[in-house]
Amino acid sequence: MDYFRSFGVEIGQGKYHEEAVYGIALVYTVLFNDMSVYFNKYGLTPAKMNVLMIIKHQGKGRLRQAEIGKRLMVTASNMTRLLERLERDGLTGHSALAGDKRVKIVKITAKGSKLLDDAWPGYEARLKVLAGRLSQRDQKTMAGLLQKWLENLPHR
Repeated sequence: MDYFRSFGVEIGQGKYHEEAVYGIALVYTVLFNDMSVYFNKYGLTPAKMNVLMIIKHQGKGRLRQAEIGKRLMVTASNMTRLLERLERDGLTGHSALAGDKRVKIVKITAKGSKLLDDAWPGYEARLKVLAGRLSQRDQKTMAGLLQKWLENLPHR
């Protein structure tokens, strides 16, 4: 509770909407900072890691740039800069879609795939440690509540 209060969140005042939203934002910040430290030793950021995971696992090694952007919920200009950095690092490459040069297909390189495979075990272990601050029952409850909330939020 002291951590909440240090950010100006009033606890126990019946403002559960504020506690919920600020709580998620604060948890995200703590997790993001922790993961940033972990990924730094691989020359990655959480955003770069997410892009590589999306391309490799959801796109089976290649995916349209617009699809990556939708899954990360970032602006087109931010996505372009992020992909340029990944390509400069030799972790991804791109080509135009046959028949439509406006569509960029992003591919993970062998170097990117290996880096992802190297970083993954420690990343997964770190997630378990961080989530392990809650009981498995609480993790399940939290996951269910977040899914329910997300399904009821407007999506653009």
